[in-house]
Amino acid sequence: MYKKYAIISCNKETGDINFRNPFIRFFPKKMVRNYIIKKLPLNITEIDYLGNLGLDIKLPITEEELIEEEYTKAIIDEFNRRHLIYNINTLVISKELKDYRDCFESIVGSEKAVQFLYIDKVIKKIINLSNKELKDMNFVIIDGDNSKTRFIIDNIYQGINSLTIVTSKPEIFEERVDEIYDETGLAVGITNYNVNQEISSDIVINCNGDKNKIFYSFDEGSYIIDFVSDDDKVKDILIKRNDINVITGVDIYVDDHLMSKELLHGILLNQNRLLRSMFLYGYKSNMFERLDKIKSKYHVRIGNIYQRGEELQS
Repeated sequence: MYKKYAIISCNKETGDINFRNPFIRFFPKKMVRNYIIKKLPLNITEIDYLGNLGLDIKLPITEEELIEEEYTKAIIDEFNRRHLIYNINTLVISKELKDYRDCFESIVGSEKAVQFLYIDKVIKKIINLSNKELKDMNFVIIDGDNSKTRFIIDNIYQGINSLTIVTSKPEIFEERVDEIYDETGLAVGITNYNVNQEISSDIVINCNGDKNKIFYSFDEGSYIIDFVSDDDKVKDILIKRNDINVITGVDIYVDDHLMSKELLHGILLNQNRLLRSMFLYGYKSNMFERLDKIKSKYHVRIGNIYQRGEELQS
């Protein structure tokens, strides 16, 4: 039987729970909960997105009950013990359950990860907004996750004239930098986190979720693509540098239909072992061509781009 992706959510009300015994709901609360944990009466329906069959699964818990951490985790633990029965490969977690994301023992679709996956399209969108041409753009990558940095380098180095990598471990990238120079003539700059320097920048891709002050080094009007930092860090940057733009999210359309990013990522992970390997263990340069083919399966375009929830315009 083929593997499936599953959207996991909860019920609005207790009456929506699919009790196998209709009289159970009239029992004392403690007995009802013991029954739910033991029997795990899931509401399951088959779904189809982008021509891929999956499951919509509602856990036997209401949105109001999610504040009860011990009870919620007991239900998720029971689901983890049983999920292989339903042949589930990847999960898409609803917003209501986001605080329990790490409790699920399957691969979970990620909004941030899928935005990084289509970073080339995000960059094209920004270039259109900036009214500049690709050859005139100064690119900067802030390293913090070597795997993400390598993936971005491989996606952007062709056709550009300026690239700087900010990293605390320059030796990691020296070989790749030499290869790029031999292939294209692009002299990639490597520098550290020295906030006293100025770095020519139009588009900055941040792969470092830690707090630092490198943003002081960038040019006015720069676009920082930041899919890794928490909101407090982004807010702090914008308070201190209100002359730059920080992109924290984008709309993704597939075949001109606005798509849930977590769902798209869950479907892609379910379909392809290479993507699952990249997601779990990191990117390697020998994956690039195969990943490009995987990404081209769907007609993806980037719609609006956002800074802390507010749409950015040219």
